[in-house]
Amino acid sequence: MASTKRDYYEVLGLSREAPETEIKKAYRRLARDHHPDANPNDPGAEERFKELTEAYEVLSNPQARKAYDTYGHQIPRAGAGSAGSGGDPFGGFQDIFDAFFGDQFGESPFGSFFGGSGMRAPARGNDAEVEVQVTLREAAYEIEREVKVQVVKGCSVCDGAGGTKTRQCGTCGGAGAVRTVRQSLLGQMVSTQACPTCGGRGSIIEVVCDNCRGSGRVSEVETRRIRIPAGIEDGMGIKVSGAGHAGERGAPSGDLYVRVRVEEDPELMRDGDDLIHRMRINFVEAALGTEAEVPTLEGMTAMRVDPGTQPGTTLTLRGEGMPRLRRRGRGDLKVVVDVMVPTRLNAEQRELLKRFEATSGEETYGNGGGESFFDRLRSVFR
Repeated sequence: MASTKRDYYEVLGLSREAPETEIKKAYRRLARDHHPDANPNDPGAEERFKELTEAYEVLSNPQARKAYDTYGHQIPRAGAGSAGSGGDPFGGFQDIFDAFFGDQFGESPFGSFFGGSGMRAPARGNDAEVEVQVTLREAAYEIEREVKVQVVKGCSVCDGAGGTKTRQCGTCGGAGAVRTVRQSLLGQMVSTQACPTCGGRGSIIEVVCDNCRGSGRVSEVETRRIRIPAGIEDGMGIKVSGAGHAGERGAPSGDLYVRVRVEEDPELMRDGDDLIHRMRINFVEAALGTEAEVPTLEGMTAMRVDPGTQPGTTLTLRGEGMPRLRRRGRGDLKVVVDVMVPTRLNAEQRELLKRFEATSGEETYGNGGGESFFDRLRSVFR
């Protein structure tokens, strides 16, 4: 009797010559579009998603794909599949999250040497990453922020078993692995591999868990409180060990990396541990001297500007910069003087300036501070 199943290549929209990378890429794209959670009002989404996953499970496995290319859906069965796989002749139903978060198993390098497939051990979970925004002034102090991160966790309903009712696998006796003894020129060789009946779980799922749909894991949004150290710079990351995606079958979870983005400040520019402020005064204040208000991380502070201060002059407030990350002390606040020259003069002002110019000589201006404007500006940045 002919199979009613659609061709797996047709399901994924691929040619029969498609490489493994294209198979994985196609499944990721289609699975996101047809996942039941993304289509809550579509009763057919779950069946389409199962069809996609079944096609991917076969075509992403080189041995299973070769058998499918040869026999199609009528593949000779060596044994019954697990209850959670719907009778899949290729072994246990591999976790659907593999397609989104990478391979979850590492294969033993000794398997091919002894002729076996090698025993696949559960691997550590993948890392997760999230961004958090802070202001420059917040970055100057140790603060705490709440972040929301979507991670894959072990299903709390079935405790990661994938089913609410399971029984011990009769093939491996619950060990999740089977041993094969072979005779070779070197003598008797024993190889260990994942149990083909239960897929390495050690148990057969009789009632699939509705919460995780048999995968043993679910995607959840967690809220975590993150401590951000004083002096952190834009783009730096904070590692939270074990707060990433859950590992497979009891393996350790991955880590969470919190990427910190420091917003620009309208008054203070950061240069490493130093801060730079552009202080604008008019040419009369620069000539006669003045006292100006300067913003710091703690608030406004008064600063004296000496008579004859030149444009680009840098005035330094020691220890008023950013805290040095995980070190003692702070950088400096460098105040760059920007002298404003009038652009709109009335007749009286113009006449006063002409009289001033008539009574001025080289001695009035001196040497302009000795340094060129560009030399003064260059000294601001390290």
